[in-house]
Amino acid sequence: MLDSLLITTAKLTDAEAVTRLVNSAYRGEASRAGWTTEADLIGGQRTDVERIFEMIEDSDASLQIAWLDGELVACVLLKRENESTGYLGMLSVDPTLQAAGVGKKLIAHSEALVKSWGCRSMRLIILQARTDLAAYYERRGYRKTGFSEPFPGTDPRFGVPKVEGLRLEEMRKHLD
Repeated sequence: MLDSLLITTAKLTDAEAVTRLVNSAYRGEASRAGWTTEADLIGGQRTDVERIFEMIEDSDASLQIAWLDGELVACVLLKRENESTGYLGMLSVDPTLQAAGVGKKLIAHSEALVKSWGCRSMRLIILQARTDLAAYYERRGYRKTGFSEPFPGTDPRFGVPKVEGLRLEEMRKHLD
């Protein structure tokens, strides 16, 4: 099935579909069909079309999208933070396809792309409460750095916390 997965760079015309995908993977009832849901921790949207436009137009970033049989099924934001470090964010997979290997394939693609930029490491941020997500990234070679910070619960564009004390935690991987 994944042999026909096509990964491309997002265009502005993809922004609405990407927004729907990201929000369905993390928030609301649709997200409960997969394992990446944050619906019990954060309410509201994960992103909006304007933010996706900004990502697509950012010259230091690349929003990669994955297609399966002509349908948008996954995306990931990659950003060059400096000469040696890339950032992986907003990895989103259609909830009905989670655990099918799409995310794993998109991470491998992302790491190869960031390495081609000359970066030697990749950084990402997860919700500290998502121990299952931390374990997923640890199986792919990412390690917790010990750095964490409070979730920015003051901007409803990124969601509204449903529980107190949410923290963001950094993970990092050296790219061989």
